[in-house]
Amino acid sequence: MCELDVNKLPQRISEAESAVMRARELSCTSGEGFDEQESLDDAMCVLNALRGSLKRRPSGIQSTTSLDCLKGA
Repeated sequence: MCELDVNKLPQRISEAESAVMRARELSCTSGEGFDEQESLDDAMCVLNALRGSLKRRPSGIQSTTSLDCLKGA
């Protein structure tokens, strides 16, 4: 979520989803509690929402740079 290059976000989201899935597998085999599973589910929901927001962006926004993001601050 800290990636400033919007063009790299789809790959970063995929990497994060893989990491969450792996953490979920490890959590299941180690017998970790409900809280960790719930946190992993929350993380996956955030990633799905982020992926969905990228699909709704106009193509002109896809090339936003970190400096463009700071101009509005």
